[in-house]
Amino acid sequence: MKKTDNRRFISFEGIDYSGKSSQINLLRDYLSDKGFEVYVLREPGGTIISEKIREILLDKKNNEMDKMAEIFLYSAARIQLTNEKIAPLLIKGYYVLADRFVDSTTAYQGFGREINLDLVKKINEAATGGLMPGLTFYLEIEPKLAALRRVESGRTEDRLEKSGIEFYNRVFEGYKKIAKQEPGRVKVIDARLSIEEIHRQIIKIININ
Repeated sequence: MKKTDNRRFISFEGIDYSGKSSQINLLRDYLSDKGFEVYVLREPGGTIISEKIREILLDKKNNEMDKMAEIFLYSAARIQLTNEKIAPLLIKGYYVLADRFVDSTTAYQGFGREINLDLVKKINEAATGGLMPGLTFYLEIEPKLAALRRVESGRTEDRLEKSGIEFYNRVFEGYKKIAKQEPGRVKVIDARLSIEEIHRQIIKIININ
């Protein structure tokens, strides 16, 4: 893939129910009010092909899915999304706000499913052509609290959410290691804070006048 300026590519990471969607929407509105063109996308998904792959990945009927099939499906969806949406939009000058990107694969499939991390890194690079977000906000929340939020929401578990607390504890520790390894890109924010306070911290970090 041709070298792409990633400074306007911002990803949001964290366990489900960490509040990513709320913060993405607030940042979209903030940037739009500043006069920028903004595109919001989710992973897996964001294109017709990627959304079909998403359905397979999250379908509770697919409990027998092998962990290697899982990581390659996530990566197939990401290849399509990167080439069809992310790279072209960045070239046009858009801000691209992504609900998850390769850090999710490292955390969930690498640490959570315990797939060899060197292999995960190679798969991620192949799926993105080396394109990474210029900035990542990791909304940190402990798995038990995230599970409680899910129960309070009344939403049923998808296939991935049925993986159990030990799986999510590994994912949680994985995110910690990712943030520690890349402090320049990955900014950790306490997801227990109010929606308004989290948004204030995000705006302060982005620092657009």
